[in-house]
Amino acid sequence: MCGIVACTGLNAGDLAMNGLRRLQYRGYDSFGLSWVDPGGTGLQQCRSTDSLDDYQVRLPHTQTVIGHTRWATHGPVTLENCHPHQDDRGRFSVVHNGIVENHQYLRSLHDPAVYRSGTDTEVIVHLLTAALDECDARRTALRTVLHQLSGRNTVVVLFADGEILGVKEGSPLVIGTSTGQSFLGSDVLSFSDVTRTCCALAEGQMVSISGAQINVFDVNDSPVEIQWSEASMPAEEVGKDGHEHFMIKEILEQWLTVARQATIPIGQLAPLEDALRNSTTIMVLGAGGAFFASEQIAWLLREKGFAALAVPAYEIESVKSCFKPGDVVLAISQSGETADTLRAIEVTSSWGMQTAALVNMPMSTLAREAKFSFPNNSGAEMCVLSTKSASAQVTFGYLLASLLDGQNNMSNDIDAMSSSLAQYFCDETLRTFRRMAASLAQCDRMFVLGRKLFYGTARMAALNIKEASYIHAEAFAAGELKHGVIALIEQDTPVVIFVDVDDNYMLNVAAEVKARGARVIAIGYEDNALFSDFLPLPSVPAPLLAAVTSLIPGQLLAYYLGVARGLNPDKPRNLAKSVTVQ
Repeated sequence: MCGIVACTGLNAGDLAMNGLRRLQYRGYDSFGLSWVDPGGTGLQQCRSTDSLDDYQVRLPHTQTVIGHTRWATHGPVTLENCHPHQDDRGRFSVVHNGIVENHQYLRSLHDPAVYRSGTDTEVIVHLLTAALDECDARRTALRTVLHQLSGRNTVVVLFADGEILGVKEGSPLVIGTSTGQSFLGSDVLSFSDVTRTCCALAEGQMVSISGAQINVFDVNDSPVEIQWSEASMPAEEVGKDGHEHFMIKEILEQWLTVARQATIPIGQLAPLEDALRNSTTIMVLGAGGAFFASEQIAWLLREKGFAALAVPAYEIESVKSCFKPGDVVLAISQSGETADTLRAIEVTSSWGMQTAALVNMPMSTLAREAKFSFPNNSGAEMCVLSTKSASAQVTFGYLLASLLDGQNNMSNDIDAMSSSLAQYFCDETLRTFRRMAASLAQCDRMFVLGRKLFYGTARMAALNIKEASYIHAEAFAAGELKHGVIALIEQDTPVVIFVDVDDNYMLNVAAEVKARGARVIAIGYEDNALFSDFLPLPSVPAPLLAAVTSLIPGQLLAYYLGVARGLNPDKPRNLAKSVTVQ
């Protein structure tokens, strides 16, 4: 969702703008910055509903800046609703990540004429104005405001004298430091190109930054010693490397990012392996695309003889009776900050379950709070759609399931899969998908069918197509076809089917929908006369690794459909990668 940056020191303006660009992956529809004017005119700000990529204005020389990317929740996408929000007397500017759930009540405490925006954030401005009028102690005043807010609300305030105060309440906030410079960000990525020396604030902690001076305080306003650490981030730079979009760049990186899962030392997995073996039932948890990755991982675990259930994070209460204290929940997340997933972890912990996490973002809340935590090491994933992080997560699931099954050749299989993908990503493959997408660009709906291993694949493909192209793509288990879905088939309806080797069941499905006029687009290993069109699957060294490689054709089709429809697949409308509010 929203992204927060703050910088002090040399080149603070350029660093803040760069930090916002590095936070674009979270999703946004406007942005803004506020800074201390070195000329003595107080706080200045700029706000825009443009894309950061198109914004060429450079900030004046300043040594203190806060910035924000907004994803609209309250109030439309207008300049008035952009962050930062500033008080009438120019004493401070505020940026905010979260939702003030009781904002309507708090608004009612003021004259409606004082409000200039439709945001819940502006409530914070008026409450802080009143608190500072009553109490000059800024930290006390900000705590007073936070106690009045309901919901998960992380707030950063820039004062006219250059002091920055930030409080973590729900949404993440990470401090960074380098020589003569200080940083705040919603995640490490916002400043990892400058420094990886960082510290994530704990819940309720407040940080005060004045120049290079950084102090942290607990909920009782007592000083806290900062525990600095080095964030682990892969070496790739955040850039498109000559590609038109981040999405295609990140798709094509997957031959490399899946291979990194083979480098995880088996000894590091031993404690998790023991916990999983002692679980009655294993929960694999996620939301959105991470839930579909969870389904793939749960399927792999079941294939190896372990009771595993994929659970959508937002339905956690409905499955309590399926698990026992001591069971393991494996939580899947790209950002490690998904609000539904974090809340589900709180719930399962209250049941006595042990938490394991598979996360792509170092220092994230989920990574820090889990008993067992494993990084994807996929590097920055800037496109809102999960591509390389999803395949890395499912590859980890294969590694884990094989380890539990007593196998020891997983690394060789994963390396062979990496080589296969490197060959798959050739010009001929990309041309095939580009031509297919061009022929489908005008359709307004399609169906995606799969079974067994390819059911989760079909669901992920449909999600990717919806996100990137806005085509209504609906996934079904192939077995549902005769139970209602077939009534939706009309002449020339595109039906995408995933077909395994010698899968007569799916060949019969192809025949049935084709007999009713469907355009049958098969994604498989062998073409067939029943298919109207054929798209190849990457070859695999072990059958279960198709759980990973089968994700990629759906990604490619989604990408080229978005481009063919004149859309930017990196930034789907209304979507955010890191959904930090419920």
